[in-house]
Amino acid sequence: MTATGWWCTGRYASRLHRELRTDPLTGLGNRLALREAFQRDGAGNGRCVAVLLLDLDGFKELNDTHGHRFGDQVLREVARRMRESRRPGRLAVRLSGDEFACWLGTLPDTPSHWQRVEELQHALAERLAEPMLIEGSTVRVSASIGAAITAGPADTLEGVLEQADRAMYRDKRGRGRSDRLRHGRRTSGHTRAGRTAE
Repeated sequence: MTATGWWCTGRYASRLHRELRTDPLTGLGNRLALREAFQRDGAGNGRCVAVLLLDLDGFKELNDTHGHRFGDQVLREVARRMRESRRPGRLAVRLSGDEFACWLGTLPDTPSHWQRVEELQHALAERLAEPMLIEGSTVRVSASIGAAITAGPADTLEGVLEQADRAMYRDKRGRGRSDRLRHGRRTSGHTRAGRTAE
């Protein structure tokens, strides 16, 4: 092949690699991208891995009331805010429907860093709860968010997400402070802000 042919083939392969790891609606990463991040960021040696899992409260009702096109724009705005809140080394992901994740990667396995994860939960919830202007209408969307922080080399991604999912549903039920902080453990989390669509 000529040099131009190799260059075109390389560009196509790079684009295909990116598309396979990207959610087409929001432009965030997808589950495959999250799995690769989990496999890359193994914990150990005094470090842990952390992930935030969130879903939007009342999104089905919003979708039913305003239509799927309106709902898709809400999801895109959520994705935009997650990208804005992301720092280098973190990955924002749409898992399915109105369920998202923020992969925080590895961090030192210390109480001060567990506390930092909880602070990130609150900051993200507050950012998502700010009013959105969608098709000329102002709506507010709240998110229930749970965290998993685990020493993780033996854990599967599914196991980490299951921990975060349990924490998220505790948040949805409004149980108060994080079990992780209350019991001095490294799992779960709590934050909630905002309201469902007005």
